[in-house]
Amino acid sequence: MSGLPGDPVDVLELEATMHAVEHACSLIRMHASPLEAEQLLVFLSKSPMPYQSCRFILENSQMPNARFQAASAIGDASMREWGVLTDENKRNLILYCLHYATKHASATDAYVQVKVSAVAAQLLKRGWYVFGNYLWFISSAIYFVLCSYYDWISF
Repeated sequence: MSGLPGDPVDVLELEATMHAVEHACSLIRMHASPLEAEQLLVFLSKSPMPYQSCRFILENSQMPNARFQAASAIGDASMREWGVLTDENKRNLILYCLHYATKHASATDAYVQVKVSAVAAQLLKRGWYVFGNYLWFISSAIYFVLCSYYDWISF
């Protein structure tokens, strides 16, 4: 899982995190134990450098709610940790979110793509000054997302 910030994580640990998030989402959906579930999701959101775990959840979970929570955690963590992320980490986060949103543009769980797109937009806005020398990068990214979005809604 190169490209995103954070230490290398064992696949078993990533799977355990994904299953815990999916379990929390199930608890919320069934109104079983919302406090326990909320605590777990807040823990993910406030974890330092949760990007690799969130990426694993986004790419492997079958539960849209878990993917939504992972996207939300990426947004929360990136805003909180923006000052300690390298420029390369910031670019990789933006590119990952844009790539994910466009790759899954035709998915049935559109609210997940909207959340990932919103995170990408926040990161682009926050990184505008940092990437001022890379206007082509930002312009291309925005153009790529808009073209993908219009292709998606035009069918």
